[in-house]
Amino acid sequence: MARAVIAGPRDKLSSVITTLHDMKLIHIIDHHGEDETFRIGKPLPPAAELSEDLVKLRSIANILAVKTPPKEAETVRIEELREKILTLELNITEEDAARKKAESLLGDLGRRIDELRPFADLGLPLDTYRGYETIAVIVGQIAREISEGDFEGIPVEVFQAPGIVAVFMSKSAVDQALGVLARFGFAQIDVPAGEGNPKELLDEALADLEKWKGRLEEIQGRLETLRERYAGFVIAAEEALEVEVDKAEAPLRFAVSDHSFVIDGWLPATRSSEVRTRLEALGLFVESEDPQGAHPGEEPPVLLRNPRPAKPFEFLIHLYSTPNYHELDPTQFLFLAAPFFFGFMIGDAGYGALFIALGIIAMIRLSREGIWWRIFMVTALGGVWALLLGLLIFGEAFGVPFHPPPGHLEELSFESFGLSIPIQPIIHKAFGVADMIYLSLLFAALHLGTAYVIGFVNEIQHNKKHALAKLGWFMCLFGFFTLLTFWFRWNRIAQWVWDVPLGWFPRVIEPFGLSGFVGVYLPLVSLVLIFGAFLGLTESVIAPIEVAGLLANIMSYTRLAGLGIGKAAIASAFNTIIFQGLIFPGQIGFVILGIVFLVMAQLLVFLLGWISAGIQALRLNYVEAFIKFYKGNGTPFRPFGVRTTQEV
Repeated sequence: MARAVIAGPRDKLSSVITTLHDMKLIHIIDHHGEDETFRIGKPLPPAAELSEDLVKLRSIANILAVKTPPKEAETVRIEELREKILTLELNITEEDAARKKAESLLGDLGRRIDELRPFADLGLPLDTYRGYETIAVIVGQIAREISEGDFEGIPVEVFQAPGIVAVFMSKSAVDQALGVLARFGFAQIDVPAGEGNPKELLDEALADLEKWKGRLEEIQGRLETLRERYAGFVIAAEEALEVEVDKAEAPLRFAVSDHSFVIDGWLPATRSSEVRTRLEALGLFVESEDPQGAHPGEEPPVLLRNPRPAKPFEFLIHLYSTPNYHELDPTQFLFLAAPFFFGFMIGDAGYGALFIALGIIAMIRLSREGIWWRIFMVTALGGVWALLLGLLIFGEAFGVPFHPPPGHLEELSFESFGLSIPIQPIIHKAFGVADMIYLSLLFAALHLGTAYVIGFVNEIQHNKKHALAKLGWFMCLFGFFTLLTFWFRWNRIAQWVWDVPLGWFPRVIEPFGLSGFVGVYLPLVSLVLIFGAFLGLTESVIAPIEVAGLLANIMSYTRLAGLGIGKAAIASAFNTIIFQGLIFPGQIGFVILGIVFLVMAQLLVFLLGWISAGIQALRLNYVEAFIKFYKGNGTPFRPFGVRTTQEV
């Protein structure tokens, strides 16, 4: 990034704004009016009118429920927009007012019908319930039937219909009557306004309800016609007005005096000469310099540049925190690690193929600017790893192993269906728990080790003491890994790692008697490396205490094994129960039911695996690895003129 300052006469402000907006290269630093001569600028003259038109257009879009742009974009001209918006607003406002009136009347009629319905069942005229001097009337809903004899000598007259009762009595007996009614689940209701036969009033209200429903459908039909006719115009006009309002209000971000203006901002250093050439042609002064020449304490904005396959992962970086200008972009680190962890936890060729299919559908059907496109593409890359690991390492698809585990020929597998797949699994998840756990620890060492290396690179140019601390923590991590590998040598994978990649590692056991105290052998060099954590004293005096925290970070990666085995166990349980209990017996009814249950079970496992593996793959990066090297708190590069997609 290069810091750029643009200055010129005030009468050229409009043309400069248009040029900068078209170039979409400068990230403007807002001026806050600290200078007495250069104050915050005022919007250009058309700003008020454009803002008013934009508000009206958004109101129209809300009334018409215009959300997605049509397939064919419509071309609009700013100078013709105002008259068309006013005409459209007049027509649509009338229809919207009519719709609101109809909806309000329908609401009132609905409430009136609910009030009248129980009284229509009773059949007494509404004026029967009121107007007495000595008689009280209580009406309400009742849980079970009641008779005059239930009132225990209280003089009453009872009228009933299913679920409703009206009781006439003297006003002095009201409290006694309510006490009796309470035993029958009584809930009092008000007598609706009006006079006459409630059945006739109910029929009138129902007729009015149908009439106004018809009118509301007509109004909604007209609004639907208007939406189909003007949706393209509304979307295009709104986009055009947003651009014009953005340009008209741009001076609010500039320093402006009575006769001149100054624009301060950042732009890509490789494009600074292009900006200088175009603006100097307008008679402006342009000065640019590298970030080292910028004001103290001001960080340049960050523009992430990654290979195309890693681009979808950038939103996950911004979701955590935008990297600051002076540290490495962790997008490619996340691009390599998160999909692999996801694929390892899924570890199934069938589910992996489904995730890849979701990515292909997203490429065909969704916009590349949308958040769901990026989510599906990230998932699809994890699906590639799930497919490869499911085929070559775990040998299973949709929770069914290609071959039964040795010594467990009764287990459900593809051979149970007469299918012979010429791929032998390296690890059976259900019977290779130790292999899965050690692989998780191996991935932890590689992942966290890479994080410390990146942290070392980030710090070496700024703070050599902190860089030395990263080196010390790397040594501590390697010490823990060699120690765990030494203890896991009974496992075939750990034995291979100990003998081949770590074949050079000294085998000398510590001579201080700690092994006898702890109860297990401790390689001397592993202990020495673990004490490398004391180099963390250059960061903090309490850093060595965090050795236990690093061990907890390493053990946290065993969630890879736990989720992988758990997903496979759930899928296997569903498959075994459904196939052996419903499908294999061969009764057609049970077969159909089994197929339905099988599809539902597979969908459930697929969704649970997607959610849990996705969350945990990100968690291992965000919580375990990023804290080892990543500070973030950078400012995203937002060039003037670029409209960004809103994300949640």
